[in-house]
Amino acid sequence: MLDSNIPIIDPPALSPGASFDSTSSYCLKRRLGEGGMGEVWLAERVSAGRHGQRVAVKFLCNARERKSLAAEALRMSRLYHDNIVPFVDSGRDAGGRFFVAMAYVEGMDLRGLSELVGVTSNAAFERSVSCRVPDRLVGFIVFMVLRALRYAHTYDFGEGVVGLIHRDVSPGNILIDEKSGFVKLTDFGVAVPQGGQNCGQEIVGKVPYMSPELLTGGMVDRRSDIYSLGIVAYELLTGFNPNVYPTSMTNVLGAITNVMFALDRRLRPPHEVVEGVDPDLSRIVARMLHRDVEERYQSADDVLADLRLYLFDHGLGPTGASLVSYIDLMRDPLLKPTTSMRQVLPFLRKKGSDGQLDYKPAWQLTPAADESLDRDENPCRE
Repeated sequence: MLDSNIPIIDPPALSPGASFDSTSSYCLKRRLGEGGMGEVWLAERVSAGRHGQRVAVKFLCNARERKSLAAEALRMSRLYHDNIVPFVDSGRDAGGRFFVAMAYVEGMDLRGLSELVGVTSNAAFERSVSCRVPDRLVGFIVFMVLRALRYAHTYDFGEGVVGLIHRDVSPGNILIDEKSGFVKLTDFGVAVPQGGQNCGQEIVGKVPYMSPELLTGGMVDRRSDIYSLGIVAYELLTGFNPNVYPTSMTNVLGAITNVMFALDRRLRPPHEVVEGVDPDLSRIVARMLHRDVEERYQSADDVLADLRLYLFDHGLGPTGASLVSYIDLMRDPLLKPTTSMRQVLPFLRKKGSDGQLDYKPAWQLTPAADESLDRDENPCRE
């Protein structure tokens, strides 16, 4: 109850330029990952009004990289899109470590999806894969990431800066929100403005997903991100990364050598590696991966146009609910598709006289790919 003896003072009127302070506190819950640049933690953020929110907090433990994380925070604070993980906050902790807080996505990254399905690189090279991700769902995942890239590639930051190149599109940076089925791109830590001075001056990202022009120190643009996403799609469809060999080197120099060697050999489109992959989707992915940037898709919009025709040519295609239902079915082998699942997965093929949904299309190598693997070669190249 308010003390009646305390005079009530009306606050000043709000006006443009007025400022005020508001503080939040963070409680770290568990470490989500770590690397040479720092650590990522799951934390609870409590606002000044005592409202809690789960966030992913990235810390840079290397002081030399602080400028990089500060730049990421500035970029991410400007990007707002359904398919990009939202920015929440940035600052310094009590120990002076710079941090960036992003919304925590309840779900998995694409590495987790590959492991759930069992279509990992190790399993593929060992021929121990039994099924693969349905083609239309792969196309849907790629479609959602392309929406994020189109937004980033064309965002106007002002002062003549238009477009941001991600440069690290890879399975670990693509998240699936298992509540909504939304696919979200994250980690713009090595992103650079389109045409910026650092676009071709350094090798950044994960070597097996890097575009040829990035690996050779050339100038990179939005087509480099398209190439990297093409590698991600190729892996989801086949289990193989076309730039990785069964006996790949683990050090960076060896990995780069492997990729450069691979690029000198013809790329087999996914449907020439695994039986049953839809040739239409396969050709889209192969064009995303063309070594010549002029022959590659020139923009995310160009890829989206072809994918839109592929996904929705019959009027029925995947949605976020489709992805959620698919993950539920893969998690529980005994789970029978419900009526609602059938309604959001109508594009999957039926099999058998009972009309069951075929959400586990078989994984089987083509004869040519099988022969390459017998020779201890990457079956994606010839």
